[in-house]
Amino acid sequence: QFLGFDEPIPPFATARGSEILKGVNYASGSAGILDKSGINLGDRISMNRQLINHGIAISRIAGLLGSTTIKDYLSKCLYTINIGSNDYLNNYLMPRLYPTSLLFTPDRFAEVLIQQYSRQLTVSLTICS
Repeated sequence: QFLGFDEPIPPFATARGSEILKGVNYASGSAGILDKSGINLGDRISMNRQLINHGIAISRIAGLLGSTTIKDYLSKCLYTINIGSNDYLNNYLMPRLYPTSLLFTPDRFAEVLIQQYSRQLTVSLTICS
């Protein structure tokens, strides 16, 4: 509502046809930057899978608008990403289920997350260009 949308942005899994032009929500509870984060909680869509879904959405948009206008269209899109807490809550801080805290100091784990997230954003930028 704050951004002026008449209705919520649909999840990727249910967005159909031209509805995708209004925006897509790729979010998934328990997801993390690392694919294994949150696996103990069941099904979730990791950041890597969300980026694959984003590529699929871009292909669908290009099919609707034509590839010549896709770059201009995407340059006007607003992206928000909120991810990483589950890599701590449902991975690093659960030594009985994940060995991560035994393998990495807190600082080194933060570096691992930053490196992976940086790679993911680079891939995302490549998909959009």
